[in-house]
Amino acid sequence: MRLRNIFVGACAAIAALQAPVAVQAQDIELKMQFASPDGTSWNDMDRRFAAHLDEIMNDRAEFAFFPPNSVTQFKDWLQSTGAGLLDIGFVWHPVLQGKFPQMELFSLPGLSPNQTIATTVYWRMRDQYPELGELFTEEDNVVEIATFVAMGSHLHTAEPIRNLGDMKGKVFGAQDPAGVKVLEELGASTSVMVGSDAYLGMQRGTIDGVLSAWGWVNNFKLNEVTDYHLLLNLNPGTYSTVMNKDTWAELTPQEQAHISDLNPVYFFYNTTDSAATATANVSPENIFTLSAEDQAALTETMRPQWAAWVEKANAAGLNGQELLDEAERLMVLYSRN
Repeated sequence: MRLRNIFVGACAAIAALQAPVAVQAQDIELKMQFASPDGTSWNDMDRRFAAHLDEIMNDRAEFAFFPPNSVTQFKDWLQSTGAGLLDIGFVWHPVLQGKFPQMELFSLPGLSPNQTIATTVYWRMRDQYPELGELFTEEDNVVEIATFVAMGSHLHTAEPIRNLGDMKGKVFGAQDPAGVKVLEELGASTSVMVGSDAYLGMQRGTIDGVLSAWGWVNNFKLNEVTDYHLLLNLNPGTYSTVMNKDTWAELTPQEQAHISDLNPVYFFYNTTDSAATATANVSPENIFTLSAEDQAALTETMRPQWAAWVEKANAAGLNGQELLDEAERLMVLYSRN
């Protein structure tokens, strides 16, 4: 019996020596630039996102955080992430005009009732229409982590603008080309501006206001240079969070799989924090809504953009009318829930 136990023990020892040794994944540095300064909801969200990543990676991630615009400008974020200057990047689709025609569907004025429903419709439609998720090329050298529809845009100004007539002759910045089109048709001069440029424009008096989501007011500190807000709910932008493809390859398959689980949590923080924070200190008397007549006129002004998008989508090889019809159907359907 004793000899048998010795034999069994020896065999077990030999087997242990021959078994493959589990390789401990090495620490990895992840370079990440903030979209907005410390103390803002976007900054807090990015830090929470980093903490979740670190937990998924069993504390082997070392984050190098950089202030806004210190590594790359807003419009160059995708290119800088693909080149490896950053490992995690934030891609605001409207600033790269023409690159994401499928996402312009969800920026059409008057289509989206709110950010939560629009993003849910987008995720649902990606299952049915995979082309909606074909956002990045091999040359971009990034992996998509998450894509969302942002909040609708409102007009934030230094002086009160209460109706459509007040917009004529004014100069505005807008967060996307669709917003530019609407405001120009209403008689204003408008150009696409990212948040930091819009802040400087308001500060220097070169623009009269900014058409943007509440998130911009809070995270780009536009509340420091604007006092009045006309609720329009136009042209929500869209955006993606991406990772450099070479960095992604350094993650384990388990880490890669778990990162996709952050999608709803990441979205939840963004949806609930930005608007609430931005409006917390705004006097109700400084928030205006359109009259029924102005709202009808605005809707009539917006509709031609829908037809123009269908033509653009068709030219890009998409079934524009089918996609628009399904998006409109689901927006209405989900609004009833």
